[in-house]
Amino acid sequence: MPGDRKTPHAIVGPGVSVGGAGLIVVLAITTRTADATGPGFSTAMSVGGLTVLWFLLRGVRVLSIETLLLAATLFVSDMTLGSEPELAAAMAAVVVVQTLVAVLLLRRWCPDLWGCGGERPLDRPRLLARYGGALAVGMAVGAVLATVAWTTLTGERVELGGALWFGRTLCSSLVVVTFGLLLGERITSEPPRPRLLSSASWLELLAAVAFTLGMYVLAFWFDELPLAFPLLAATVWFGLRFSTLLSATHSMVTGVVTLALTLRDIGPFAATDREDLGYLLAGFYVATIVVTGLGISTGRDEREALAAELRRTREEAEYQASVREAVIGSMNEGLFVLDDGGSVLLHNPAAAEIFGLNEGEMTREALVLRSNRWADGTPMPDAERPSSRALAGETVRDVEILVSPGEDLPDRVVSVSAIPLPRDAARGRARALVLFRDATTEHARREELAAFAGVVAHDLRNPLAAIDGWTEMIADELDTGGLDAQLAREFVSRVRSSSRRMRELIRDLLAHATASARDLDVARVDVTEIAREVAAARHAEKQVTCRAIPAVLADGVLIRQVLDNLIGNALKYVSPGVDPRVIVRGCPHPPGCVTIQVVDNGIGIPRGEEEQIFDEFHRAHYRDYEGSGLGLSIVRRIITRHDGTITARANPDGPGSVFEFTLPAYDVGPDDATE
Repeated sequence: MPGDRKTPHAIVGPGVSVGGAGLIVVLAITTRTADATGPGFSTAMSVGGLTVLWFLLRGVRVLSIETLLLAATLFVSDMTLGSEPELAAAMAAVVVVQTLVAVLLLRRWCPDLWGCGGERPLDRPRLLARYGGALAVGMAVGAVLATVAWTTLTGERVELGGALWFGRTLCSSLVVVTFGLLLGERITSEPPRPRLLSSASWLELLAAVAFTLGMYVLAFWFDELPLAFPLLAATVWFGLRFSTLLSATHSMVTGVVTLALTLRDIGPFAATDREDLGYLLAGFYVATIVVTGLGISTGRDEREALAAELRRTREEAEYQASVREAVIGSMNEGLFVLDDGGSVLLHNPAAAEIFGLNEGEMTREALVLRSNRWADGTPMPDAERPSSRALAGETVRDVEILVSPGEDLPDRVVSVSAIPLPRDAARGRARALVLFRDATTEHARREELAAFAGVVAHDLRNPLAAIDGWTEMIADELDTGGLDAQLAREFVSRVRSSSRRMRELIRDLLAHATASARDLDVARVDVTEIAREVAAARHAEKQVTCRAIPAVLADGVLIRQVLDNLIGNALKYVSPGVDPRVIVRGCPHPPGCVTIQVVDNGIGIPRGEEEQIFDEFHRAHYRDYEGSGLGLSIVRRIITRHDGTITARANPDGPGSVFEFTLPAYDVGPDDATE
């Protein structure tokens, strides 16, 4: 079908076609009026609306069996009413053409309307305008064709004939098609459906019906008085307060009553001298109340839909705002938005915390004052600030700066990223989003790693240089042929010693790394038993005394590593000729913890180095004793991971040292008490 946007489809079964044809014949016979003359006026009730509704519901095409069925039905009806065959055929063809024109225009101009290819009801004034225009054009085409056909076939010119045809068919179309489409859409729509009464109540509906009856009785009873205007008030009431379907139903009922009473010479429209003129006025009045009621109803529907959409939009905006606030508020990273006017438009609690500012103190001046240095402590020019660069349109990623949150708080290294935002068109200001996170620990670890790598490289070079030197000497002796067995054994011994030192250093490096990377597997640990096992492994059962120590809640593997380092150092760092004596003891102190001591009679700790001995690669007696300088650093890392502390001091009871550390106490539960 030319011009169709959608392929028409049948909404109802073929039985509707048979029913429609029968209804047309019944209406033609029952509403016949012999006094009316003109093109096709032998029946007062126009079937124009019925045919349009039939074709829409059945999805009829131009060339179809149902088009022929309609033409045949109209021809038979006119012949039954006494029309000449030629005139009956012509008028049947006119009704078919006007029906097809109206249907084609409805499908083109209102493709979203239910029955015309879409699913939506008649609920917008613009849609109503296109809908009414399509029906008006279709009926106007029919009026012109009917007038031409009548004049050509009969030779008579009937005054107001075309206008009467147009008024009757347009009135019929507006009443019947509108009611049919609205009712069909409501029946087929999925629940929940809109309230039939809209915002009104059943009591108000009864009042409106009573008001309509009263106004019609008044207008049609006192037909000599011009009282037709109060009838419009009832239409306005229904249009304002009730659903579009109820408004259309009201217009249909009042329209049929108006036309029926006018045909019986009752009411204000029958007061004219000419019956056809009165009927024409009645038809245009019905069309007026239908359009008025629908205009008010669809305008109300549109306002309600816009209000509902506005509510949904506001609720969605409020929900999105709450989600955004929750997300921003829960971020550990700081965030703020500022403009080139110096205003901080948005910030989260993490931002205030990192900068050490209260809610009302988050200004650009305060931020600049507390973050005006790079991470290395050098001054930061204002033009090179990440926020300034972002306001200029540049994206900045992971720049480290130094933040001074307050006099009583240490400086923090903060990693900053800044992103330009869309410009504020209303104020003409640039905006930027600044994200930052506390990178103090990360920065310290990088610095530590750099220092660690330097020391490792230095300490690994020494045994490698020794191995390289001794192997070179072996090669030189082999080249000269003077390498004897004793000298070879000496060289090999030196190489093995250097290799052993390298293996121990690598072992300690691995232990140092895993001391902080390995996940804790905490359980009940018997420290006394582990100390005895360490002493046995070192064949030092006689030198190590293990006293009863309360059980602790810790990682057994790491605690064994702690005791092995401390006992091993106690056995190692003794004066020449001195038999090492080590005591491992403990007691529950402070509350919830166990304090454990490893006491030795060794060479002791140089004065002032009680803290330094726990640093990586620090060796208090590096000239006289070999070692990597990592053992005590490993011990401190393990104890710290258990939320404990470790200290070292001189032995008050004689030569040697006391290493004292704390671990969480193992609380005896009900299950343990029964064991």
